[in-house]
Amino acid sequence: MRRAARALVLPLLLLSAAPAPAAACGPAIRLPSPRSAGEVPPRRCQGGQDTIAFGRLLVDYGIATLRYGVGIVLVFLGLVVMALGYLLALIDLLFCWR
Repeated sequence: MRRAARALVLPLLLLSAAPAPAAACGPAIRLPSPRSAGEVPPRRCQGGQDTIAFGRLLVDYGIATLRYGVGIVLVFLGLVVMALGYLLALIDLLFCWR
């Protein structure tokens, strides 16, 4: 019984005697705040171009998969997304004028 207790306690004693590992991380990095209290957030007026690009991607995938039957749905969906993108680009042109 004593040997079993010693066998269980001995690894704990060896681990407690080991030096503590050094800190894995360096000093804390302080990031600047995204905005000050009075600063106006910058506008991002590129939603139209991103949507148009995604619509063109859908049309390209649709044309590539026309023989499987799914392509016609992707082409139609891509054209709808492109039309929405052009509408967003028009809105960006009107309201995000710099």
